[in-house]
Amino acid sequence: MKAKKIYTAVALLLLIALYAVIFCFSAEDGEQSSVVSTRVTEALLRSYFELMGKGGRALAEMVILLEGLIRKLAHFLEYMCMGFLSFSIIVTWRRISRKGILAVLLQVFISAAMDEFHQYFVPGRHASFRDVLIDTAGGIAGILLIVLWKKLFSKKVPSAAGQ
Repeated sequence: MKAKKIYTAVALLLLIALYAVIFCFSAEDGEQSSVVSTRVTEALLRSYFELMGKGGRALAEMVILLEGLIRKLAHFLEYMCMGFLSFSIIVTWRRISRKGILAVLLQVFISAAMDEFHQYFVPGRHASFRDVLIDTAGGIAGILLIVLWKKLFSKKVPSAAGQ
């Protein structure tokens, strides 16, 4: 019981921190957001080229080409973490259920929609329903990770009929 309470507290703190990070990123104006995305994309590509032992002659072109994809992947991963943390809290206390899945799915969808609504009022940014769908897909992936984990690693209780 104590371990469940500690896990729940830690997961809630991580969830609150995640919401704060998402809000801060959404509050950046279009130029700031683009600079951050470009830097992250450039750092990832530099690391990739170094790891592969290749020169990054076409780094600038690759950054331009992949920046949008990296940005969408970041959206997906943020909300995957949200779905994972939220659903893990539920299944810590209750069994996996459709109600729990739908509750977290609704939470993720509303959070994504509110994030896009917030961006609508930030200079140089816009709201995108496509981003809401990408975010929601990330949340679904987080939920599915918990479901898969539970299916693979839950203790199987032998049935009375099998004895």
